[in-house]
Amino acid sequence: MSSIRPLALLLTSAALAACGGGSAPAPMAPTADAQPACIAAASVSLAPGETRTLSAQEATCFRLAAGDGAEYALAGYDARALEASRAGQPAGTLSDPQYTVADATHGGAQNLVVRPTAPAESARPGDFTVRQSTAMDAADPFARQTPWSQGERFMVKPLEGSAPVQARVVRIVGGRFVLAVVEGDEAGAARVLEQAGEALEFLAQRGVPLLQSTFSDGLPATTAGSGQLLVLATAWDPARGAAATWTREDADGAWSFVWLNLNLRPGKGEGYEMYDHASYRVKVLGHELTHAFQADWLHGAHGTQRHSVAAAPGWSMEGGADFVAMDLVRRFLGVGLASNWKWTDHLQPSRASVVLALEPVDARGRLTRGYYDASSLLRDLQARLIATGMTPEAAMAEVSRGAVEGWHGADGDGGACGGLVERMRGRMGATWDPASAVLLWTASQAADDRTPNAALSNPSYFDVGSDDASYGWKPAAEVRAGAGASAAVTQVAGGSFYVRVRGARAESTLRALSSTPDARWMIARVR
Repeated sequence: MSSIRPLALLLTSAALAACGGGSAPAPMAPTADAQPACIAAASVSLAPGETRTLSAQEATCFRLAAGDGAEYALAGYDARALEASRAGQPAGTLSDPQYTVADATHGGAQNLVVRPTAPAESARPGDFTVRQSTAMDAADPFARQTPWSQGERFMVKPLEGSAPVQARVVRIVGGRFVLAVVEGDEAGAARVLEQAGEALEFLAQRGVPLLQSTFSDGLPATTAGSGQLLVLATAWDPARGAAATWTREDADGAWSFVWLNLNLRPGKGEGYEMYDHASYRVKVLGHELTHAFQADWLHGAHGTQRHSVAAAPGWSMEGGADFVAMDLVRRFLGVGLASNWKWTDHLQPSRASVVLALEPVDARGRLTRGYYDASSLLRDLQARLIATGMTPEAAMAEVSRGAVEGWHGADGDGGACGGLVERMRGRMGATWDPASAVLLWTASQAADDRTPNAALSNPSYFDVGSDDASYGWKPAAEVRAGAGASAAVTQVAGGSFYVRVRGARAESTLRALSSTPDARWMIARVR
């Protein structure tokens, strides 16, 4: 499911993210003869475009070389979910970690303590639902025994409620996709249905071949008897999502159908003009179609060692679906993958291209939430695989398959797939480290198009962290080296963030602390 927040609401969330969930104390006035508050475990001296990974001990106290006018991005990442996956355990419910980044050059910050917080559920609910084989009646789409036909009326269980309602087949695309509408919800939705039909035509011609090369040659279906995938348009509260995929698993396979919300249109909510485009239906239906392919892949690709579809990591399913869907939108609009597209020129709701700008607008390191945040990371990994010589399609396949398998394959849910880490190491080398990859992605969003180092750039979008834009991934806080101040930051469990650090004329000492021992750190010099 794509994000359904209008740009006005996204602006509010971006402003909150920039605050970092906390406020920095007032700067403390240093004294000339004071000594650093800690014994430095590392010395950092970087040229623009250079990075350095810091161990937990080094991050706790490190020297920063003199650099009047220099700017750095100090990236942090909560690796608890990653470490749980490495151990083959479920991550469970984690608290949102607290961080403090402080200048300790002149003796300040001696007694910084970052205390753990109570567990909190950070991840948003996903739109992918799996049910096991159960008894069905004739109104259940999973009970269909014959193909649907153009114009056919049929009874179906509603998304909400229990009494069957009448639906009508509006369009059959390529013999495989069935677009139907619940007739009681059809009033005023003709344009949405027209856009959905156009999107399905595009997906049949160009989306399916991409998804087949990404996952497998099979075509997902709602039932074996129909041989078709049902897209059922109905109306529900837009706050509960733009669409949903329901998948049923049994011994014979994974079967899916898609719900499409007719209420994502002008007049149904503030700012909904931005959804009045066929490109948005490509995004939404591309996302849901990807879910159907993900389920098919996980169910059948690994034989007796198959990964449980129902227990696949939410961040990877939703992030992986947005990753493919946004690539399909890019193709629909004719934008190059590595074109460094200037997304800030396309934020007008009346422009179809606004849909492609949604990823840089809303991605800011909340990996466990999936969707645009995780999609941005997966796109970063794809770009790094392309840099090794892989084609964009082959790189997309490697990243997409690895993502739905989880970091290390098992993830504590009984599966035994290769996983994203194993797949990336097979291409990037045995020393490839997933935590460092998250940190490099985070630092690259801060430094995008601002250094001579291509590894610190996002090739798909121009200047994703621009100070000149109202949206985009902004620093969670800012600390000036040598000024004696500190900043508090909160990020969702399993997420990453960055703090802007301004250099000082003289060597300075900094401290970076976290409420979790599994925090990982990297510093990059931006200028």
